[in-house]
Amino acid sequence: MKKNFPFKNVSSKSKFFLIKAASIIFTFHFSLFSLHSQTPLRNADLARQEPSWQAVIGGNAVSPCIETSYGIALLSDGRLLSACTNSGVVIWQRSIKGRSSPYLASFGDFLYVVTDSSTVNLVNPSGLTLWSAKCPFKITDFPVVGRDGRVFVRGNKAIACFGLDGKRKWIDDIEEVGNLPISVLDDGSLLLFLKKARNNQTVAKRFSPFGEKLEDITFTATLSSCESCDKGVLVSLSNGSVGLVTVENGEAGTKWVNGSGNSRGAFKICYSAGSSNAAFFFQNGSKTETVIVRASDGKILKRFQVGQIAPSDFKLARATQSGYFISGAYTACEFLEDGTIMYAASLPQSSSWSSLFYTSKNYIILCMKDWTMKAFLMNQTTKSRIINSKLKSISYIPSIKYDPVSAELGIRPLNEEKMSEISAAFKKGDYGELEKEYLTLLKTEAENYINAYATQTSFSSQGHSNFFSENAVYTQNLLYLMGKTGCRDFSTLFARLLQSNLDSGQLLSVIAAAGNAGYDEGGQMLSSLEKLVMGKIQPSQTVLLKAVCDSTYEICRYMGRPALNKQGKNIISHLFYPQYDKNVRDYARTVLTKMIDLEKK
Repeated sequence: MKKNFPFKNVSSKSKFFLIKAASIIFTFHFSLFSLHSQTPLRNADLARQEPSWQAVIGGNAVSPCIETSYGIALLSDGRLLSACTNSGVVIWQRSIKGRSSPYLASFGDFLYVVTDSSTVNLVNPSGLTLWSAKCPFKITDFPVVGRDGRVFVRGNKAIACFGLDGKRKWIDDIEEVGNLPISVLDDGSLLLFLKKARNNQTVAKRFSPFGEKLEDITFTATLSSCESCDKGVLVSLSNGSVGLVTVENGEAGTKWVNGSGNSRGAFKICYSAGSSNAAFFFQNGSKTETVIVRASDGKILKRFQVGQIAPSDFKLARATQSGYFISGAYTACEFLEDGTIMYAASLPQSSSWSSLFYTSKNYIILCMKDWTMKAFLMNQTTKSRIINSKLKSISYIPSIKYDPVSAELGIRPLNEEKMSEISAAFKKGDYGELEKEYLTLLKTEAENYINAYATQTSFSSQGHSNFFSENAVYTQNLLYLMGKTGCRDFSTLFARLLQSNLDSGQLLSVIAAAGNAGYDEGGQMLSSLEKLVMGKIQPSQTVLLKAVCDSTYEICRYMGRPALNKQGKNIISHLFYPQYDKNVRDYARTVLTKMIDLEKK
């Protein structure tokens, strides 16, 4: 039965997460210890089974594997970052400056890598380190990536945020945090769980993505585990209760809370985007019990013992295409939400491997201590659940509504003074809460810029002027700031501007700014540049063509994707045709050589 328990207001900055009384925990009319695990449909002994493939990783793995669109990546103690396909083909291996750490996170196919305990590195999909940023504290957990590519890192008593350009956006001191990871609520805000409980109650600090301290949340018991999902943050309390924390009307609250049937907290939570359910893993004697909960309302759907996994030996759990995977030090299994165990695998001696991973392609990957990575295909025909793939928001700033009346009257959201303020802040960094205002203003004016050219014909017929074409300095400053935001929101806006009916002077500024931004969501800017070369830009427009070469190189260098590199080389190679001036052809050859060199690094 669904139970809703709102927060009790203690002060404007402190709230209680209410749970059901202890009686709800024992409403099940059977003994927990009577649960039995189903017989696996298949058994495997990986100590005796030949791996499906193996690869040399140049050292002992110090980080867990990170899954990417091309396969997996991991970091070894030899300061070597390795990437390989799902079939074991090593794509690249790159040296990383600094001492290796276990903290690695992905943003698409980009990797945020922590080295020397306090340095954040952004590595592109080809293994090129784009930037390294020093943090003034020791990083003690995995980086957490925000919607627009920004990354949050925390230490024991501090948290910081960096943009896609490596510039630090904000930093804040906090009370000492515990072992629970940074959690992300459904509105993009962050929860940091403090180490010190108050009256045996866990306290969490809620921050906005811009570093604003929003509120304190006090739970009525200590938290044992948490898991971020698209619906909010799933939590398990030490008394066995489970719940979901969400944000409504700008404030965090309890979406639902329920008893799990256990008298202690879950040691791990896994959320499945495919089924929108969650698996809570509890200790049941020396075994692991799984409780399947519907994440939308907290209804308990199923409970069962899962395999022979001992909580004391727990290594990894994750949602899969068909169910869930869980592993201990000696055995692993994949199971469905009805408790059916698809397979159980006996693992090699734990002393022979340093880490384990399970991929979406159904491979168990063991990183061995002999510097090899061994992969075992466990399911070839697993029936996948269909995931409802709605387009996720990439921004913390809502869509901007174009105001044609204000534009016609010359009312601008930005002025010279505000632009100078934003420029100085972007150069210095640590602008924190002001960023929300800055991004809103820049997106608003960028939309005005686009619409000014979309409606230019009708404006001209009515005798109205185009503000952006008549104020070149203002426009160049706007484009410069759009390229310095350190978030991915503006790549689409640049692509739209490149497709607008701009004059040559305006077009040159947009081409240059797009290249300076570098990050190109989905290759939209590169495709727009290709259309310009193939159509709008005339062979005699030497300056524009050279600018296209430079921006194409910068975008391809930043993105590091083979498909975009190929597209970029096609754009540059087109300028070899004899209709182009010799200076353009020579310039294009020089840039093409630089692009080829990128692939060799």
